[in-house]
Amino acid sequence: MYKQLGLIFLLVLLFFYSPDYTLCDTALYYNGTFHIYTYQNFTSNNITTIKNGNGYILTMDNKNAKNIYRNLDKNKVIGFSFETTGDDNDIKNLLQKLHSTIIFIEKIDEITFIYAYSPIFDEFITYNNEKINIQISKNEQNIQIGVPLILGSA
Repeated sequence: MYKQLGLIFLLVLLFFYSPDYTLCDTALYYNGTFHIYTYQNFTSNNITTIKNGNGYILTMDNKNAKNIYRNLDKNKVIGFSFETTGDDNDIKNLLQKLHSTIIFIEKIDEITFIYAYSPIFDEFITYNNEKINIQISKNEQNIQIGVPLILGSA
């Protein structure tokens, strides 16, 4: 019985995990704005490009993110984030969808920050000897999700 459950878990994990799985794949299911942080200057009719120091913030609709990402040099992409609306249940469902474990939660003023780790994503930072590769901020009905962290906004 446990071997069968373990096999099912591995198959599900392999289905969701691939070297090319990014936050773009998850954002498809949410309305909102997507940001790709990269060192590559990229222009398209579907995006806004802002120079940010040595890098660029590419901003687009969540639905266009995967197509734009396919056209980028993956070695120059340093992070992703998207904004949407929702509540605590939406965050819980998102964390479950990403097979993530919450590392810690902090509240600063009216903003709640959730730091988590998901084996789906290759990138991570280390904080207090824990791997973190998802940061979520929630303020009223607004949610922002970043991998490996929320790097900024346009």
